[in-house]
Amino acid sequence: MKPMFGFAAHWIANTEMMDMFVPATPLFDDPFYVGLNPCSRTLPKGTVVKDGHLPLPCDILLEQDIEVRVRDGARLYVDVYRPPGAKPGIVPAIFVFTPFGKQGGPNRYNFDRREWRCGVPRKCVSGLEVFEGPDPAYWCFHGYAVVYMRGTWNSDGNAMLPCVEQVQDGHDLVEWIAGRERCNGRVSMAGNSFLAATQWFVGAEQPPHLACLAPWEGFNDLYNDQVRRGGILNAGFAQGLLRGDLRGKSSVEDVVKMTENNPVWTLFWETHQADLKKIQVPLYVVASWTNPLHAHGTLKGFIESSSPEKWLRVHNFHEWPDLYQPQNLESLRSFFDHYMKDVNNDWVFTPRVRLSILNPGGQDIVNRPETTYPLTRQRPWQLFLDANSNCLQSDIPKESTRCVYDAMNGLRSFDYRVPRKMEFIGPSKLRLFVEAEGSDDMDVFVTLEKCNSSGDVQKSIVIDVGWLADDPEAEREALLAANRRDSAFCSSYFSAGPCGSLRVSHRAVDEARSTEYQPVYTHAKEKALRVGEIVPADIEIWPYGWCFETGDILRLTRHILHTGRASVSYLLLPLVSSD
Repeated sequence: MKPMFGFAAHWIANTEMMDMFVPATPLFDDPFYVGLNPCSRTLPKGTVVKDGHLPLPCDILLEQDIEVRVRDGARLYVDVYRPPGAKPGIVPAIFVFTPFGKQGGPNRYNFDRREWRCGVPRKCVSGLEVFEGPDPAYWCFHGYAVVYMRGTWNSDGNAMLPCVEQVQDGHDLVEWIAGRERCNGRVSMAGNSFLAATQWFVGAEQPPHLACLAPWEGFNDLYNDQVRRGGILNAGFAQGLLRGDLRGKSSVEDVVKMTENNPVWTLFWETHQADLKKIQVPLYVVASWTNPLHAHGTLKGFIESSSPEKWLRVHNFHEWPDLYQPQNLESLRSFFDHYMKDVNNDWVFTPRVRLSILNPGGQDIVNRPETTYPLTRQRPWQLFLDANSNCLQSDIPKESTRCVYDAMNGLRSFDYRVPRKMEFIGPSKLRLFVEAEGSDDMDVFVTLEKCNSSGDVQKSIVIDVGWLADDPEAEREALLAANRRDSAFCSSYFSAGPCGSLRVSHRAVDEARSTEYQPVYTHAKEKALRVGEIVPADIEIWPYGWCFETGDILRLTRHILHTGRASVSYLLLPLVSSD
């Protein structure tokens, strides 16, 4: 049986790998699945696809469930939305590599079942879009075709998370699209999350007709970005994605089992890491500091890709509303028009880097132009942990101290009162000297928070529930009230700050790839702790961009910790400016 996305034969012959697949959720368990129905029909201008959504701005030709045979003979089914009556050879295409179905799947209800539709109002989209994907109504109106490939459901094979083998099908689909009669031979990709993650891998395959890419918030390293961050097993989200949101005729990866069976770096994880240096096409990369799944990989993709023409925009919202806001659609269209239609527009004058700087409790800075990322003007700012005073300070503590707390239920926090306005942009590093009692290993979790001068935690609001609402301020107040009642319920609407984690047995770093601010772990083997052993451990804290006013408090919350001259534990921050 051919796995979906072209899983290489040498993996299939390995019975151990085959054991890492489990039956997919059946197709007909989804009430919105409409079945396989190859046909062609025109959706007239003014059609309302879903109640409350935008009427279609133009006629759209839908070619539904076209069968495409990829290199090994597997059948994949695609939907093509395009302007009807287009002349041959003039239509550029946006390829959407999605596992979420096309005219069924979570996109039919994923937003509807959540409060405030996660910041994506019905009246900003047509309802033709798949979950986390571009809206064909907008793009067909502007002369593009949108091609959705359903990599699960009725397509052949097994479903996997983005990996090297998967993108053989992506490569073949790009070339198939480019060869269609009305296509101008230029293909790009678009979408959030999974739909962005696949772009890193397809870009590394270098399909000849891939004109450019727009990976807006997507990981590119399954081990380090998702299921084994810092070496700690955390496969629940990925497993829920494959078993909950996807449907199919065959099997899906058993993410928990494959993560348990591969605790250190193996060839298996190598195939689930995109070779970013092979990406050479123009890029428009979008990230957000607050994304707990994709911030690390998206920014890494921008830094490590080899494209000489690449742009980065870091925004201050959640990925979903950002994808559909009009100013961002126009920005993306300017990029696509330039590289897919040869439009002589002003895209080349767009700043190569635009950053948003979060100011929890205050006013964010949005789209500040920069020339590079990471910023060349950043400098290291070192704060030392003092377990006696529970403070962060600029000097090494004079006394060596040992602080102990219950690893299951306890917390230790260290505060630093900011003496003047300060701005930190990029990844941070926490150096700790640690010891475990009654165990040969330990998991360390770290958070950074901003507090006001009274010590109250300040959070960034990352979803504007008032956007396009009849009474925007009432909706915003309703969110704040809901958060006061149940902060866990509203957690996806707020961000308190960046996090870091490390399983101490994975503390070995690759010195050649690590930077001053960002350790890169080898994960080559697990090095257990001995009784009474105190070891240094560098914890990577994911990138973040935020500012502090005079008197604000930077709080580090983080099984035994040693501080002082004998064991200098410190926090290293990327200071960009201080007034």
